[in-house]
Amino acid sequence: MHKTSLTTALSNRLYWFLRMCIVLGFVSLSMLATTISTTMTGYASSRPGGNVTDPVVRAVDIAEPAVVRIFTSLGGHLTVHFSATSSVTFPQGTGNNYPLQLSGSGTFISAHGDILTADHVINPPHDQALSSYLDDTASSDVAAYINQNAKAGSQVTAAQVSQELQSGQLASDPSYDPATSEVFLNTFFTGALTATSFQNVPDQIHATVDRIEKESAVNQSDVAIVHVNINDMPSVQLGDSGNVQQQDALRIIGFPGNGDVSSKPTDILTPSINIINVSSIKTSNSGAQVIQVGGNVEHGDSGGPALDSVGSVVGIVSFGLSDANSPGGTSFLQASNSAQTLVQSLNLNTAPGPFQKAWLQAFTDYAATTPGHWHKAEQEFAKLATAYPLFKAITPYLTYSQDQAKNESVPQTTPHTSSSQSSFLAYVWTIGGILVLLLLVFALFRVVFRSNKKQKAKVTAQAAAKQQQPGAVSIPQQMNPPGVYSQQVPISHEDDGLSAFGAPPRTNPQTMQPGQSGQSGQARPFSPTVPPSTIISGTLRPWPCGHMNRSNARFCSICGEPAPPPITRHVDQ
Repeated sequence: MHKTSLTTALSNRLYWFLRMCIVLGFVSLSMLATTISTTMTGYASSRPGGNVTDPVVRAVDIAEPAVVRIFTSLGGHLTVHFSATSSVTFPQGTGNNYPLQLSGSGTFISAHGDILTADHVINPPHDQALSSYLDDTASSDVAAYINQNAKAGSQVTAAQVSQELQSGQLASDPSYDPATSEVFLNTFFTGALTATSFQNVPDQIHATVDRIEKESAVNQSDVAIVHVNINDMPSVQLGDSGNVQQQDALRIIGFPGNGDVSSKPTDILTPSINIINVSSIKTSNSGAQVIQVGGNVEHGDSGGPALDSVGSVVGIVSFGLSDANSPGGTSFLQASNSAQTLVQSLNLNTAPGPFQKAWLQAFTDYAATTPGHWHKAEQEFAKLATAYPLFKAITPYLTYSQDQAKNESVPQTTPHTSSSQSSFLAYVWTIGGILVLLLLVFALFRVVFRSNKKQKAKVTAQAAAKQQQPGAVSIPQQMNPPGVYSQQVPISHEDDGLSAFGAPPRTNPQTMQPGQSGQSGQARPFSPTVPPSTIISGTLRPWPCGHMNRSNARFCSICGEPAPPPITRHVDQ
């Protein structure tokens, strides 16, 4: 019975242990689900920068402050030949000109004011497109001159004059003053502007191009590197355009003219991002490598960067071809390797400057999922805001990081990692550990179940064996303490009653020690350490007279001795 009780107790403990393990397993799964849910909730659209866990989105976010809008202005003059002997130059008056302004895009490729763009953005070709622009601008003055000097009833409109100038019915010759370019930082660096016109835009957010450092004409590679007197700026690295393949998806950042829905500086200086797909890699007549792309590319995007999946410049928006049969047109990028040639010839230092390093580190921590990353991002954004007060676009990132850091517990040691793959592996290891724990619990449960089943079968077999020996008195093994043995005591009457005829009295088995002998020979193997009150041996029991009698007998059937007091039975728990 001691072994049975011990097995039962062990089974109970294992049962409760199993229950506790299962509960802990489900709690761990619930916590993991909550963590994943919380993490994914942080990637909602309300988060500045969008889904920054996507490495492509993150790369574009980091590169965007380095993109600039370039306005190029040049003075135009139009000489109209009314007759072989009569020609007038417009606008009339000495020193006057028509201010023609064109817009394009560019990218800082160094921390020292070096900007990569298309050559035609800073040096507009004097082609038919520019001439048509000048004709439209001068048409109202030309119409006024004609109407003033013409006979009554022969008045013309500005639209009529423009059409005649462009068709050649009204002969003319254009001329242009040298071009000048102005570079404006975009709102992803400056933040939203309060200025209502470009005349009120702060001087700190724009600068004049002071020199063209190197260029390849539009009929060659159509790339140029210009310089402005602004230092420690955000910058983007040049990539290898040789790695670009058909069907690659690229992102262009620029300022399409059709995107200017208002005249507010904030709207005009907010860049657009478009996804384009590589259609083909080709070579122009000049030998320059060009990348044919499909997607939304417009006037104003010219000179803007085309970024690969890691945020490097692999192309520069250059030109488009269209006709009446293909209204959408076909767009082409100049390969970044053409620009790399200019960079090498200038021996430019394109290594990221202090601003770019700090911005990259802060944004990387902002987009991370490691413990304590919100506190790190908050501190790094705060340092950037202090060191670069013009970088006001950092404000929403700093505010969001501060809000998240309030609910973030910082571990004692916070190793830095920016890879979202580390977070994914952590989830995998956690789920794997929980599954292994559940499998171990299940295996342990089966072992205990089988052990209990075998134990019950063994006890049942022993009970059956006892019942098959009707003439035996058994001292259950479970009742014996360590060191005490038990065996069946056969019921024998061969010596019963001999003491009444002078035979030596039988030794009382209750006073015998194991191994001792009485006067009548070998003593019965019975242990005095087991009190009679603990013996349960069926229907017969030993009496003080040494004889075996039934439990309900009143007198000994051998010697006639009165029955002893009733035995109190105890059952081990």
